[in-house]
Amino acid sequence: MRNKQKAIFIVFGCLLLASLAAAVLTRSWGNYHERLRAMREAFARTATFVDTREMEMAQQLAQLAVTPRERDYAQQSVQLADHSVDTAFDAALREAAANPPRLTQEARELTQRIKAAEAMVNADQDRVTELQHKLAQARPGDKDAIQEQIDLAQAQLSLDQDDLQDAQQDLIRAGGDKRAIVQKQFEQYELSDNEGKALATTAAVAEVEMTASASIVAESRALFSLRNKEALLKQAQANALGRQAALKAQHDTGEKRLQDEKSQKSAPRSAGPPSPAGASAPTGNPGNQGAGGAGGSDTGSTLSLVRRLTAEQKELSELDKRIEDEEELAGVYGNWLTFVDAREKAFLHGIFVAVFWILLIAAGVLVANYLVQRFFADVTPERRELHTMRTVALVVIQALGVALILLVIFGVPNNFATFIALATAGVTVAMKDFIVGFVGWFVLMGKDGIRPGDWVEINGVGGEVLEVGLFRTVLLETGNWSDAAHPTGRKVAFVNSFAIEGHYFNFSTSGQWAWDELQIQVPANLDPFSTAEAIQKIAADETAANSRQAEEEWTRVVPSYAKRKFSAAPSMSVKPTGGGVSIIVRYITRVRDRQEVRGRLYRAILELLHRHEIAEEAPRRA
Repeated sequence: MRNKQKAIFIVFGCLLLASLAAAVLTRSWGNYHERLRAMREAFARTATFVDTREMEMAQQLAQLAVTPRERDYAQQSVQLADHSVDTAFDAALREAAANPPRLTQEARELTQRIKAAEAMVNADQDRVTELQHKLAQARPGDKDAIQEQIDLAQAQLSLDQDDLQDAQQDLIRAGGDKRAIVQKQFEQYELSDNEGKALATTAAVAEVEMTASASIVAESRALFSLRNKEALLKQAQANALGRQAALKAQHDTGEKRLQDEKSQKSAPRSAGPPSPAGASAPTGNPGNQGAGGAGGSDTGSTLSLVRRLTAEQKELSELDKRIEDEEELAGVYGNWLTFVDAREKAFLHGIFVAVFWILLIAAGVLVANYLVQRFFADVTPERRELHTMRTVALVVIQALGVALILLVIFGVPNNFATFIALATAGVTVAMKDFIVGFVGWFVLMGKDGIRPGDWVEINGVGGEVLEVGLFRTVLLETGNWSDAAHPTGRKVAFVNSFAIEGHYFNFSTSGQWAWDELQIQVPANLDPFSTAEAIQKIAADETAANSRQAEEEWTRVVPSYAKRKFSAAPSMSVKPTGGGVSIIVRYITRVRDRQEVRGRLYRAILELLHRHEIAEEAPRRA
């Protein structure tokens, strides 16, 4: 068995070391969010020409809008971001068309292949059209042959179209068709934009932020959710302001370039307007034709310059629109942040109020405990019912305080009545013994219960009560009542359910009185009657004070409807024996003083018997 345990420990140790090594070696895998963000940014830089992250951020924030005002802000931000991205796509498409990329050798070959494929496709389409006209005018006997030619031409057209599409895709992958790449990205953006808008309109409302509970847990969760939303809004606002600054810089650069080009365009005009072509020389002069050709070249270059300036001016206008969109978008995010901050402060105020209530409840419990203890401070130990009332009051006050604090922290659960009923039923079944024991504690703490110091017998076990707890009673076991009743040193614990389901004997009243008895053997040479009277007198004198006090206490503890006269005076019985007379004396005594009273009585009786023997022997000697 020892070797088996050793093997199990070795296996668990190896597994523990292996798991620790795996956790250490793969610790860099845990931060997958940063790696995923880096991958997305790298993909955006290499595969896209237009940055659409502002729209993604707007859609992400739109899903977090929970109040009507937040949904208004979310709708405005989505519309502004969509307009800004659409404008960026328009500018990128014009830029791609106006400034095609420099073609590599592979791109040139693909371009020539595309031109050849387009020519073949056009020729095939013309061939099919021609055959279809011919089929419409052909005689019935020639239609089958013409139809076969049409089918063959359409098959060739489909083959050439596939070759053209393949060449176009190869050119896109080679980076030779920038406009097609931008157009493809725009189509993907439009598809994801429609899906994002649908998701934003059907997103579930965050119940965390819409809580109506004033508990600390609910308000803390709402506060943390708003803090996360605030961080996203600040990031989105910073991104919008950054894009606005970049667009402003781009606009200022373009505007400066445009002003320079306009200055260059107006410089030749300052030298004087050019002469008309017909005014420089007579018609038919060869020199006149050269002048006219130069004028046509100037007009063409001017037209090209004007068109370029117009395009650049239009680009600057679109940049102005995008700058305005980004400015408005940053403003919307700023307003949204202000609203979120106001809600954060409201929830934070609610947390402060809840903490105040917790402290107030705790202070109320402390004050109530102090008042209860002060009210019962002068209660004597004999007033058991008042001690019970004090204990019950303290327990009820503390339990009520804990319940109220828990309600402030966690709030009232949904379907509170049903929850309480089911919880009570479950607790009753699962903790039956504890519940019965707790109820038994109330019985034991009642008027006819037991207290620490009482001498009791529970389920056949006798002893002194050491502790009466909420759920159990602890006894210090003692011997038989008829012997010295010395403790055995063992503690015995009983669940308090015995007070309800069973029974117990309490040998102590409020004064802890008990009947004890002495048996004295009187020799035959002594007068039994006088000796018995003397012994009874000794017991009555020794226990007179105890008898009076016991009678008073017994009369007080008995209900008024059962009032009767009690007697605690010693009693005596005499019976003859073979060697004389046996006298039995019963008397009242305190439980704790039992041995001491018994010792005093034995001493007095022995002295009495000794005197009587001396008195009997004196006449005989005489």
